[in-house]
Amino acid sequence: MSKVKQLKYSVRPGDLKGILLGPTTRRCAGYIRVSQYLREKGLNRLAKFFSQRLQATGNYISSTARIDRSVKFPHPTAIVIGSGVIVEEKVVIFQSVTLGGARMGDFQRNNYPIIGAGTVIFSGTAIIGKVRVGRNCVIGANSVVLSDIPDNSVCVGAPARIVSTLPQRNMD
Repeated sequence: MSKVKQLKYSVRPGDLKGILLGPTTRRCAGYIRVSQYLREKGLNRLAKFFSQRLQATGNYISSTARIDRSVKFPHPTAIVIGSGVIVEEKVVIFQSVTLGGARMGDFQRNNYPIIGAGTVIFSGTAIIGKVRVGRNCVIGANSVVLSDIPDNSVCVGAPARIVSTLPQRNMD
């Protein structure tokens, strides 16, 4: 599995325009980017303000979660992403997804999921605890992931189990 790279955040004029005028998908992405950018610059209170504004769209996404700029939220409703979660590039997260620790205080122990690049997480999925989801995985709707998922896997169920493997995709 790949090493997690350090993310650099930037805010583009389109992000601010998306917050003010865009549809929910752009507003959600804009709030996340602005919040992470402000956190990186040391403006923690302002970052928390934007993170809380995101809750008006029905989502709780922590400003300390590391989310790549290319992550897509096609239906940003009821998404919960905890403090220590790492989401790599080109991930698609549908509605009602929960990514977080298994119990209170997991942030200090680094017990949060890492989502590999190119993964698609369908609605209603819960990925809980120190779990590594590999690159190019598909996680079916309403799955509960409690253990690591290898690269190029399709998993479904509660608890999630691997039902097939996908051919390796090029991420370019």
